[in-house]
Amino acid sequence: MADEDRIRKRFPVFDCDAHINDPDEIWSEYVEPQYRDVVRRAYWKDAHQTVLNGRTVVIGGASSDFPGYNPICIAGPQMTKQIARRLQQAPLTPEQKQYLEQRGAYEPRARLREMDLMGIDQVMIIPTMMVANFPFVESVEGAAAFARAYNNWARDYCAAAPERLFPAGWLPLQSVHDTCRELERVAAMGFRAALIRPIDARGRYPSFIFPSFTGGTPTATMDRVFRTFEETGLVLGMHTFPATNPDLGAAARLPTPPANMMSPGELIGRAGEMLTGGRMVDIQTLSFVFEAVTWLGQVLLSGMLDLYPKLRMAVFESNATWLPSLLEHWDRLFRLYRNERALKTDRLPSEAFREQCFIAFESDEVPVFRQWEFFADWGVWSSDAYHHDGSDSWSAIREMREAGVPEEVQAKLLGANARRMYGVESRLVVTDEPPPLDRPAWFPGGDELAEWVRAEADPRAHGITSFELSKLDPRLLMRALRPY
Repeated sequence: MADEDRIRKRFPVFDCDAHINDPDEIWSEYVEPQYRDVVRRAYWKDAHQTVLNGRTVVIGGASSDFPGYNPICIAGPQMTKQIARRLQQAPLTPEQKQYLEQRGAYEPRARLREMDLMGIDQVMIIPTMMVANFPFVESVEGAAAFARAYNNWARDYCAAAPERLFPAGWLPLQSVHDTCRELERVAAMGFRAALIRPIDARGRYPSFIFPSFTGGTPTATMDRVFRTFEETGLVLGMHTFPATNPDLGAAARLPTPPANMMSPGELIGRAGEMLTGGRMVDIQTLSFVFEAVTWLGQVLLSGMLDLYPKLRMAVFESNATWLPSLLEHWDRLFRLYRNERALKTDRLPSEAFREQCFIAFESDEVPVFRQWEFFADWGVWSSDAYHHDGSDSWSAIREMREAGVPEEVQAKLLGANARRMYGVESRLVVTDEPPPLDRPAWFPGGDELAEWVRAEADPRAHGITSFELSKLDPRLLMRALRPY
């Protein structure tokens, strides 16, 4: 890249949704000694494995959990989706895998160096496999003890540069009372946000706000949680994830799976199941979107936000391109069924969203940039680093410039909106895009990568270089079996 092609920015970038990779020291050093046994029976990770509820081995994010590179730690400085995909199909040595692992996923000083290279001035850090596994913890006491351990670790991680690193709190939703206590505790420690995943993990979707006389004490509902969010001023971060129920184990792969589903993404997976070795439609991305759409539709169409007028909510990890058309559709439904709504409200869903909500977008969401007037005041950028689809701010700026987004709107979308949401001061650290990094000879690049990208774009036109059952055109198998 020539010097004149590199980006120079004049505004600070706030990455509102980036990740760490749940390091073992959360368990080994931060779980309180008197609660180690109960956390071990609830959710435990060490150098050997990660175990949920004392019985189910799950993916915890260790490099040994993945056959190739670790997809939780790869998308750091000057990585692209094309490079990551090429590496995914390459045989890697242990040394090469170690080279690809971004240490900032668990070391704060390394994180700051990588942020400088990626053009990120400030960041909100969020855990990874905890988002998938922890909602299924059965032990109330173990959940509360682990949440305290994680939040204490996140506090210390961010203490390395408190003006640049900000922790998102983890909540033990297994207990409303424990959740409220933890919200108050992390608010006192200076946290700006806390996380909820919008799924039905234990038979209680997070919109249950009305008294229940069959499920615990009548007042132990999410109403107390949302009011505590209001009282503490913390942002409610709704963070989605691919739909899996890790504690079902082998039962989830039976021809007739269990009836209960906890995520709308799970229905997508079941509807497209192919027993020959894959799915007709991959749920990896769709699950994120459908979890967010289901949650937001419930909240906005019901008028629930009117009960919590001081609540600020952000939808993370779910893209944003789908939002404009759905808000318009929800406004129409709101007017159409006005007299059938249980809660009285006069605000249209689009009005409630604009007044209380934000939504995260990623660097390659060109439709968002083309609709910059729509997103200008409540779109917030996320790198999604260090996950395999993560990107830096330089690529986002390039896409915005190409789409004609004014610089003052770029500044809002890439940082000012997030700082307003979180209530933090701006900090401009990085202004100039760095030159290309020196890479080892085996690292994908140049003409070889360009040719591979061209071939990968149409794999069936370039012959078969390897056999993967999941990539086999299912029509071939269907044709072979029809005579029988």
